[in-house]
Amino acid sequence: MALVAQSGRAEAIRAITRSSRLPSPAHGLLIAVAVGYCVIVGWRTSQSMVPTHDEVVYASQITRDVPASMFSAPRARGMSLLLAPVAFFTPSFFPIRVYLMLLAGALMYVAFRPWVKVFDRADGRYAYVPALAAGCFATLWFTVLYGSLGYPNLWLTFALVAGAGYFYRVATEPELTWRPVAGLAAAFAAAALIRPTDALAVAAPLLLAPLVVRGWRRVPSITSALAGLAIGWGAWIAEAYARFDGPLQRLREGGEINHAGLVFTLPEHIDALDGPALLCIPHKLCAGVEPVATLWWLAMPVLVAVGLLAVARRSGWLPIGVVLAASAVAVATPYIVLIDYAAARFLLPSYGLLSIPAAAGILWLVGWRTQWLRTVAITLVAAAFLGHIVIQQSILSEANDRLLSTQREIGAQAEFLRTEVGIQPPCVFWGGLQSPYLLGCRSRWLRNELPRADDPDMIAALDRGEVIVVRLGARTKPPAFMADWQRIALPQTDRAVVYIHRPGP
Repeated sequence: MALVAQSGRAEAIRAITRSSRLPSPAHGLLIAVAVGYCVIVGWRTSQSMVPTHDEVVYASQITRDVPASMFSAPRARGMSLLLAPVAFFTPSFFPIRVYLMLLAGALMYVAFRPWVKVFDRADGRYAYVPALAAGCFATLWFTVLYGSLGYPNLWLTFALVAGAGYFYRVATEPELTWRPVAGLAAAFAAAALIRPTDALAVAAPLLLAPLVVRGWRRVPSITSALAGLAIGWGAWIAEAYARFDGPLQRLREGGEINHAGLVFTLPEHIDALDGPALLCIPHKLCAGVEPVATLWWLAMPVLVAVGLLAVARRSGWLPIGVVLAASAVAVATPYIVLIDYAAARFLLPSYGLLSIPAAAGILWLVGWRTQWLRTVAITLVAAAFLGHIVIQQSILSEANDRLLSTQREIGAQAEFLRTEVGIQPPCVFWGGLQSPYLLGCRSRWLRNELPRADDPDMIAALDRGEVIVVRLGARTKPPAFMADWQRIALPQTDRAVVYIHRPGP
């Protein structure tokens, strides 16, 4: 009788909130989580930091005041489009980072919002699965760090989590409306524009599930997902023919750049969990891991399994939990078995997808009917969650400090070259992407090679009378044709110098 009364009260609350157009408590909690995440990103990251290497690649394709950097085969245009509303008007990264911070908070809500409707029919605590899943995902140090950075992984995760939720709604809701159908297509279009292969990996289990789950056999769910994928993949394939001699050649070049081959880098991905390095190249940068940094990672599959068992007793929920797990494995597998290096951000889509069943597992653990058992479970879970947050914030501080130190060094060097050395456009910069972006120069990226006198870009720069700047290691002997160029030591580093050629009068 008590359960019946509790269920009746829950249904009455939902009826009142629907009639008054107020968000339900579970929906309101998701809004609070998204706002809190936005605040933490603004508080714990720097909005004044100069752009990183990858951010320069994406932003320079859009901004009008900086020449576009080299856009290599593995990249897709989605990130440039995401930065476009601000980058089109200014190359300055302060407004871009503020925009990204606000967008991250909004998309944290957008990503998990479809799941509110999925669990809206849940009894009691399970209605809070989306808010708890968003909260768990938002506590990871790299989820916070990348909330104001222009890297694809976090933004891809938001799109994929939303896309999976909309797919389930379109496939199962009795009264289908246009909103989830449009949301499904938009989510997978955004994901495929950002990372086509990752979007396809997540979509594949969803699209195959109707072969097994009879209740999911609806045309709109499949056609909408395929339409979204077609938009992103169509743009990628068109560019492949225009710039890379076709899709296969583009994939081949992308594999070469990413050191693709049959590997097993799961240990490296675990090593990356404790920072502070953001990219484990070479592997020794991330060698070794603090055991406490892996506790959440080890607990996650257990919580997912518990969550799947918990929802197995609720009609219609088990298939989507299994498919989420399958999609998480599918999108993670290429990074573990094909890419010979690791970064914590690479597996963000998997963590975002798994947060849904993991949250269900947590809520099952605190749902004991016996009062004292429920109190003990809530206390233990709350203590574990608090400890998790403390650990993640500690790692975030160290990783953020290292990133800021590197970026301040780059910013100071660019400012020195502008104000003290007088480098200004028209100019061309060999040896990096960030300094030329900050200086307004064209960039020529060199990886383990020296500039050559017969390089067509070098000849063209000399013919046009541009200022030429070449960054080399401090102990690297310059090519013979640069022997009479001006050599200048850079501030805040003893590892690099620049050689400068100025046009004659």
